[in-house]
Amino acid sequence: MPESIVLSPPPVFFIKSISEQGYSLSTAVADLVDNSVTAGARRVELLINANVSPLRLYIADDGCGMTGEELTANMRFPSADLDAGRAGNDLGRFGLGLKTGSFSQARRFTLISAKAGEPYQARTWDVEYLKKTEDWTLIVEEETATEKLLQDFAETSTDFHGQSESFVPRTIVIWDDLYKLERLKKQSEINDELEELRSHLGLVFHRFLQSGKLEIRLNNSLVEGFDPFPVNTTGVQIISEDYWQSGDTYIRFQGIILPKRAATEAREDISVWAPPGKTLEDCQGIYVYRNERLISYGGWLRTITRTIWLQFGRLKIDITNINDSEFHLNVAKSSLKLPFGLKRAMAVMISNVAAQALKEYRERLASGVIRNTVAKKGLSLITRENSAAGPVLRISHEFELLRQLESQLTEEQKDILRTVTGLLEKKLNQVWKGDAAAPSETGEGLAEADRQKISRLKNYYEEAGYSAEEIREFLLESFGQNNDVKTFLETLF
Repeated sequence: MPESIVLSPPPVFFIKSISEQGYSLSTAVADLVDNSVTAGARRVELLINANVSPLRLYIADDGCGMTGEELTANMRFPSADLDAGRAGNDLGRFGLGLKTGSFSQARRFTLISAKAGEPYQARTWDVEYLKKTEDWTLIVEEETATEKLLQDFAETSTDFHGQSESFVPRTIVIWDDLYKLERLKKQSEINDELEELRSHLGLVFHRFLQSGKLEIRLNNSLVEGFDPFPVNTTGVQIISEDYWQSGDTYIRFQGIILPKRAATEAREDISVWAPPGKTLEDCQGIYVYRNERLISYGGWLRTITRTIWLQFGRLKIDITNINDSEFHLNVAKSSLKLPFGLKRAMAVMISNVAAQALKEYRERLASGVIRNTVAKKGLSLITRENSAAGPVLRISHEFELLRQLESQLTEEQKDILRTVTGLLEKKLNQVWKGDAAAPSETGEGLAEADRQKISRLKNYYEEAGYSAEEIREFLLESFGQNNDVKTFLETLF
């Protein structure tokens, strides 16, 4: 039999390593609320008195509670088999969320719980205690210590909003030594963290909150659910839903396009388009819901590039915990990867959502510079015209100031002015179309008018003393980095 060595990880080193799993305060608390939902809680209380030092955070719920044996089991690293079957409503996966989420924010945390009619028991992981024992030593709190913690919770709850007789906590998680929050220098910084927490919980649990299945209170007020898919709001375009089969399950996905007015209304304090502290650009992209809980948003999951032009587009995917391995969900539920088959099945819808979102963005830009209600052409600097390549924006030479200016110029000066306005039109349309004139491998030939403009511009800039390389780069940027332009420029230089 070969020689073997047992290498148990040093507890403090291990805990500090796993605590850096990409958690913020918001995502860490959300991980613990997941446990409350799985335990059947109808109400979750989050309490922290930011005016008292040292800081302490309570996360309490009225779920089913735990026995002493279950308490100990749930403090284990991990507490569940990744390959074991899971209940349909289970929001966990690795059996690590309680521990990694807690240690990402605190160096000591206590789990208190009781089944209905049974006495409360408590277990504590304490990094300082582990340093002394140098072993995986879980503290079993004495009855007096447990009662003191329960009393502290009740007093804090009463201080904020009066202790509610209808709320009987069955499980309370207590975070002490909140080393990340304690680093913040100003009271306002802690308050900002708590407001971000409120916004995050309202978004990721919005389906539970808005259906009445769950109530979350942060200190003295309810957390309001925010639905990023306001399909019943006037102006929202809905893309027909579709499905992708994965084994015996079907994954549903659907897109929406927000109206252009959302860009202005989203800046208001309360908006149906973006949660507090977020912009439309932050909220674009693919939203993945797992068992009704939002686990990913704010990007396109490597399907298309995130840009400001796509801020009106959103697409939602609904999965269950059966699909976890296919999506490569990480411990913090902050990272996942779309299965190749699903990505391929969604390609048409993603393309459709992106195209419609870009169109809405273009319409918003156009509406900001075109005066559609103007009766006289002389009052419109920019107009929209239909061309063989689709709608384009033009600088109107009937605009009164331009008309008067041209009337005072020589033919050569008019030619220079029209060349300048032509260049401005090109840039204007690149911005409007959400496109930077991407290079093309093959062209349809360079129009004679463009050849003449390029030649004249070359002469103007040569006379002004610019180098051949500077002029060539300018012309490529102005007329497009395509083969037709490059070939013509080779004949000029």
